[in-house]
Amino acid sequence: MSPQIFKAAACSSDAALPGLAVSVLALSLIAPARAAADPFPEGPGKAVFIKVCTQCHAAEPIAILRRSKDEWKDLVYNMKGMGAEATDEECNVIIDYLAKNFGKKEEQK
Repeated sequence: MSPQIFKAAACSSDAALPGLAVSVLALSLIAPARAAADPFPEGPGKAVFIKVCTQCHAAEPIAILRRSKDEWKDLVYNMKGMGAEATDEECNVIIDYLAKNFGKKEEQK
C-alpha cells in the first residue's frame, strides 16, 4: 500500500468504525453457526480423516456418501494407491471412523 493510500485509509477510518463494528459483530455471530454445521462428528479418527483426506480434496462431499465398511476400505485404499499419504494404521482408523459415521444406515447400529 502506498503511503498516500495508507494515509487516506487511516484518515477515513473514524467514519468507518461503526460499520466495521457491525461487520465484526455479524461475523462473530456467524462463526459459531458455521462450526455447528460441521458434518463430521467428533470422535476417534476425525483428526486423522481430516489430515489425510484433505491433502487432495475437500472433505465435505464425503459427508453425503453412505458406504459399507468394506466399501469404505476399498475407497480409502484406492485413494492411498493414488497418492494419499497415510500409514495402514491411519487408513484403518479412517475406515472405522467413516463406517461408524457414514455407513449404510443398516450398518450404523
